[in-house]
Amino acid sequence: MDVETAVRSAVDAGAFIRPTFDQKIFKDQCAYCFKDPHGKDGLYISLKNYHAFCREHAEIYGTTSGNTLFVQFESTKKIIEERTDGEPTSKMTKLTIDSDPKFEFEDKYCVVVHPEYSQQVKNVQNLPEIAEAIAQIANTTSAERLSLLSSTSNAWDAEIKLITKHQNLEQQDNGKHLALTGWTCEVEGCGLNDNLWLNLTDGAVRCGRSQFLSDGKKTNGNGHMQDYFDSTRFPLVVKLGTISSNLELIDVYSYDEDDAVIDPNLEKHLKHFGLDPTKMEKTAKSTMEMELDMNEKWEWSKCTEDGLLLEPIFGPGYTGLVNTGSSCYMNSVLQALVTVDSFQTRYGEQGLETLVNCPLDKLHNDFNAQFSKVVRAMLSGDYSSEMDPTNNHIKPLQFKRVAAGNHRDFSTSKQQDVEEYIRFLFEKIAENSRTEVIDPTDSFKFKAINRFEDRGTRRVRYTDQEEMLIRLPISGVKDLLRPIPDTENRYSVDMKAAIHAYFDVQKIDDYISPITGEPKGATNTISMKTFPDYLFFQVSKFAYNVDGTQKKLDMELEIEEELDLSGYRGHGKLEHEIALPDEEPTAPRTTPDIPASVRFVAGELMLMGFCENACYRAAYYSNGNVEIASNWLMEHMDDSDINDLFVIPSGTPSARGEVDPNLVASIVEMGFSNHQAKYALKQVPTVAEAVEWLFANMDSIPVESAAVGLSSDAPEPSVTESATQKTFKDGGEKYKLIGMISHMGSRPDSGHYVAHMLKEGKWVLFNDEKVALSQDPPKKLAYVYLYKRIA
Repeated sequence: MDVETAVRSAVDAGAFIRPTFDQKIFKDQCAYCFKDPHGKDGLYISLKNYHAFCREHAEIYGTTSGNTLFVQFESTKKIIEERTDGEPTSKMTKLTIDSDPKFEFEDKYCVVVHPEYSQQVKNVQNLPEIAEAIAQIANTTSAERLSLLSSTSNAWDAEIKLITKHQNLEQQDNGKHLALTGWTCEVEGCGLNDNLWLNLTDGAVRCGRSQFLSDGKKTNGNGHMQDYFDSTRFPLVVKLGTISSNLELIDVYSYDEDDAVIDPNLEKHLKHFGLDPTKMEKTAKSTMEMELDMNEKWEWSKCTEDGLLLEPIFGPGYTGLVNTGSSCYMNSVLQALVTVDSFQTRYGEQGLETLVNCPLDKLHNDFNAQFSKVVRAMLSGDYSSEMDPTNNHIKPLQFKRVAAGNHRDFSTSKQQDVEEYIRFLFEKIAENSRTEVIDPTDSFKFKAINRFEDRGTRRVRYTDQEEMLIRLPISGVKDLLRPIPDTENRYSVDMKAAIHAYFDVQKIDDYISPITGEPKGATNTISMKTFPDYLFFQVSKFAYNVDGTQKKLDMELEIEEELDLSGYRGHGKLEHEIALPDEEPTAPRTTPDIPASVRFVAGELMLMGFCENACYRAAYYSNGNVEIASNWLMEHMDDSDINDLFVIPSGTPSARGEVDPNLVASIVEMGFSNHQAKYALKQVPTVAEAVEWLFANMDSIPVESAAVGLSSDAPEPSVTESATQKTFKDGGEKYKLIGMISHMGSRPDSGHYVAHMLKEGKWVLFNDEKVALSQDPPKKLAYVYLYKRIA
């Protein structure tokens, strides 16, 4: 049977479905890996469902599904030859942003029938329905691209971008055409030639506003485009220096939508004023790039090993991850996790089975499938080859989107705290492992014991709690910070001392005994009931100022590459100890004092002319923030009790949104997580009450993914229920350092993260897509350390 007959037979057998006008067509990447149409053999697009596969996975899919008819799509990069007049010899399509030489991609399509991939039908005119399908494949924006446009963001604005309502903007036919370079602000007397914006309605060129970056530095700008919008109401503008053939990275802003936006017709709108993005190159730095410039200090250079000649390293496990917009926190965590045996087993060795068994219509939004796709690629070596330096990384955009879901922080492209992401990701993994044999996060989880003692009666309460990392207290521990000689405000901390501080007795001075009613305080002590295969240690380098802002301690940690934690194993209640009653009688209590931060903000509000009690009420319910408090006042001015005598509520402050970060920090230092501390402080207002509430109500605290509104079909177990019912791994108490994640910047939710991992006896730097042997790993400066139990 000739191949054309085989194609006709496959069509007659139902292997072909004519695409609908709004058919989602996947053609940028293999469904099971990160291979694209530019590689060997390109991609094979199923004519049954229009999903794409590389050759290896097309064979697997064709065999398992019975869908045998594919369009082979190959896109070949070719150098554009320049003519003497400067114009290219052929039409430019999908151009790269390389300045010299420039490339275009030549697309080819043919039809193949599984399993005879070498037999191709290149002329499909005798198969008109197939020809129409190929034409639609060629002319349709890929499903991957559409998903990117609707949900992604990038490092230019660090926000999720929405498609502008001005995509069909009416542009003035005023004959204005701009040069491709050399612009200046058109306001008389301004003369700025950077930070320039083009108004897409009439072609006006104006400067943007000046913005503070860090360390007191700021961009040039007199805000003339804002003034121009105020006078004309022409809303859509584009930053001139960001225009290039990579349309995704062009900075577009809509004044009346008050946001960075996506303009699907941007190329058309630019060409209206003579600007062809395929002939232009990016010249202006993004906000993130400027922030990185500001942070090139000693810490930055040390953690990234800047200035050292580093040797690239290739092969399985050495795959770089592209930063898709402040995603270095995620990239660093993934590089750490793929070194863990259970993650390699679950998502590497078993990953292909997970992908193949996942229905295609759910594959692109399935957490397990997308995690498997990423881990298999990282471990394969296919994207880390010395022979092909252009293909030595992957871009885990889909995984980031699926993992984050609708989380208020991780679904954005703002920088995030690595420690918070680890906790979030582990909860997500556990949530998607309930029916699986392996939950890889079990390699990290351990049962902690909290021993709470009422100092007035010496009675105790023991509570088991599941934990996944140890947070080393730094700023709040006396004598832990030791000044480094010949430096200013720089300190050294002994890791052993910091670990001891974590397990040491924590005092709660204002605790009121439920037995005697006397405020003699209490103590809390943490110990470990089980010891996991791996341990994360987080260094609490960040402290809160009185105004709720964070500051970073300039410090070095004198680490121990091998740890013996046997002295911190706990065993629970001793025979002679008397337990505190579970149901505590009502005890006399005093009215809680108003925190200093609340008093300060209330005072600021009173200077604006508001009444005293209204000001205290606003400051309390807005977490001691002046701006939020003033907005709260405006929204509640008509409340009947707004000027009643204010007393800090002793019950559940249901109206309160955020909580005082200083109070959260105090509770976290006692061994509780951020989520637990915040949840408790939304029930009661003081640290002592919150700690007491936690011990009495630990089983009612939902895991964080449930608390932030992520969907789940099953009820979420509480922390205590999980710790009580679960079997934890337990082994020896000795560990060895195998990895670390370092942070550069002033806050954990800004700056940059990199990972250093010990692989095959050598330290390796993972700085997003850059992977190289480390010459000087910054062991004293890391934010999170990863230890593995010594066998």
